[in-house]
Amino acid sequence: MAADEIVVVQDWRQTEAALLAARAAGTTPTLITPEDAASRYGAGYLGALQARARREFPDVAFTLIVDCGDAPGYALACLRAGVTRISMRTWNEKVADIARQMGAELVRRPS
Repeated sequence: MAADEIVVVQDWRQTEAALLAARAAGTTPTLITPEDAASRYGAGYLGALQARARREFPDVAFTLIVDCGDAPGYALACLRAGVTRISMRTWNEKVADIARQMGAELVRRPS
């Protein structure tokens, strides 16, 4: 796994596998959820996924980006659930500002 590798994850099994591989290789992956994941899986699930990954892999530097589609409501819910990096299909300056105020970040979805 390369340091700049992007890995799509949708559940704990995939997240754990990616982080185990990163630990073994000494890399820092970017994990992204599938498009519109916030509406499919829910903010609570995605916040818990991030929290578990940080708790169980404190030695692995990784980034998790949760895709919120074009839904500001889901984006805000993910921020409230503790997700620190979200992406939206269309840039939303209001959501970006709220994210900054919460110590989080709205980013462009990696391709």
